[in-house]
Amino acid sequence: MKSNLFLGVRLHDLPAGSIEERVHMAAALGFSCVHLASKTIYSSFKIDRSGLTYDLAMHLRELLEKYKITVAVFGCYKNLATPSNEMLTDVLAEYKACSCFAKWLGAGVVGTETGRPNAKNVISDDRFSDKALQKLCLNVKKATHIASEEGVRLAVEPGWNEVVCTPERAATLITEVDDLALGVILDPVSMLHPRVAKNSAQVITRALELFGDRIVVLHAKDFEIVPNESSSGWCDGSGSRLVCHASGTTGNFDFAPVIQWAKSCGRTMPCVIENSTPQTVKQSRDYLLGL
Repeated sequence: MKSNLFLGVRLHDLPAGSIEERVHMAAALGFSCVHLASKTIYSSFKIDRSGLTYDLAMHLRELLEKYKITVAVFGCYKNLATPSNEMLTDVLAEYKACSCFAKWLGAGVVGTETGRPNAKNVISDDRFSDKALQKLCLNVKKATHIASEEGVRLAVEPGWNEVVCTPERAATLITEVDDLALGVILDPVSMLHPRVAKNSAQVITRALELFGDRIVVLHAKDFEIVPNESSSGWCDGSGSRLVCHASGTTGNFDFAPVIQWAKSCGRTMPCVIENSTPQTVKQSRDYLLGL
């Protein structure tokens, strides 16, 4: 993998252990960056956002530097599509705290999904409405401004289970927010579902055409289609469900065109493996390194 691409892993996908143990594992596996989720910090140190202090950030930054690991994304996956003003106030406070902490860590990107327009944040058809997208645009604009004030970027991750479920809706969000501080985490598999899985190449081509210039991080995974919709997520009424796996483990998604695009765009970009397990992480690493 050429020098403008940095291979990484989600820290919470590595075997259970302390943050230092997991950072050590990431380095030992040859990764140069990680996706560090706020939930991982909270569970590891038994804190909430009030515990995201400068001293803790400096402690973690020293640890990361020891192992020559950077934070590609600091994850704050809170529901920016919530219809509740009270919940939104709390959500925006979370983005404020995480943006400040990311800055101290040296992470330039705070990552988020795009949520669902109901108080319980459940996957339902209400996410497809124009009203939901318009409301999300307003809230993302607020969160992007908060991140920008702290000197970092907010990066949204389009996905079939959220309001921004297609490349076209992602393009609308970018246009409506109209702020260069808003970036995109491209997880190609997250935009797929059983009915379009066989046309995955066209979906990705469309995404790159519409918002390729805003992509700041790649998420790499693979998938399989299973014949049931008994569980929520990546269902589309076809009777089947898409199940996510680590990149290069099922052979159903060819990540090579995405890597080729990233290498040719001339920008430094992290590529983070998602949905790996202790048994598959090396396989995914080797698959991506071979592209």
